[in-house]
Amino acid sequence: MSRDLPDGYEPGSPSLVRHGSHWRLHTPVEKTFTSPGKVAVQLAHAQTRICAIDLNLDHHLAVCTIQTADGSTVATTFLSGGKRVNGRRKWLLGRIARNRRKTGILAENEPDNVALWEKIRHVDEQVAHLISARIVHFARQHQASVLVFEHLGKLKPQKGRYSRRGNSKRAFWMKGRIFTNAKYKAWNEGMITSRVNPRNTSRECARCHGLIVRYHAKQGPEPEGYTPGAPLAWCPACGMKGHADRNASVVIGQRLRTRAHHQEKPRAPLLGPGERDEKSSGVVRSQDANSEGGPSRRRARRHGTGKGYGTTHEDHARMVAPSAIPRPLPLFSES
Repeated sequence: MSRDLPDGYEPGSPSLVRHGSHWRLHTPVEKTFTSPGKVAVQLAHAQTRICAIDLNLDHHLAVCTIQTADGSTVATTFLSGGKRVNGRRKWLLGRIARNRRKTGILAENEPDNVALWEKIRHVDEQVAHLISARIVHFARQHQASVLVFEHLGKLKPQKGRYSRRGNSKRAFWMKGRIFTNAKYKAWNEGMITSRVNPRNTSRECARCHGLIVRYHAKQGPEPEGYTPGAPLAWCPACGMKGHADRNASVVIGQRLRTRAHHQEKPRAPLLGPGERDEKSSGVVRSQDANSEGGPSRRRARRHGTGKGYGTTHEDHARMVAPSAIPRPLPLFSES
């Protein structure tokens, strides 16, 4: 190999991989390490630290907060660059839309604007790898062993022109790529990744769990309502003021600790030799033996122990009302 491997890594079996019209030799690198424990097991220790990440679409692509097992916040970092990436992607999508307007109708399965689409894909891949690497580096720098994200599933793009809708769709895709890349990079560093319910993480106060007011600085000292994407947050209940994305990242970490606490099941206490119940003989006493009277014939027949249809009965005959069905007349034979 052209360069030395770090300590603990071993080269695997190489393989040929085709990239377009070229062939490349890929050599995997393997590292053996002990698998980290589950989230509930790690949060049971007071020295465990988690890194809560709030992914966004605006200027700050990710806001990371280091929290301890008891809920204390240690450090926070803001990973910016979202406006520059969105602007570049929107400009490229605008060029694709103008080229399609000039070309007209395309044939089915015919690629168009291949070079522009490759630029968009490469930009998104580069940013996803860069942000995920910075997240893992920040968590490792502060000795965090768990990464927690929001479980963002189906996100719908904004309505508008082609470039606006396509930009939102690919921004959502990039958020998923950031989580996927951070997951395997964190695993290589001995950290595990988890996700929590994203419901109202941006609207909930991290201090009193009430609803916050999200606003811009130009709205004045007494803002009202909730403005999506605004950077500032204020809680009318407890008076908390701060950055809205940082507040959301703290709430994400709190939800992970709450879920891990509820998942813990208390163990049954071990009983001593004198506290254990005596073992039964294995013979189950019937209900008829517990009753004062004799066994119930109706109950026995109901459970299938009585005489069924077509068997003779030894019970005393009862007076039964005559049947209303007429008896058939005898047939006379011709003499």
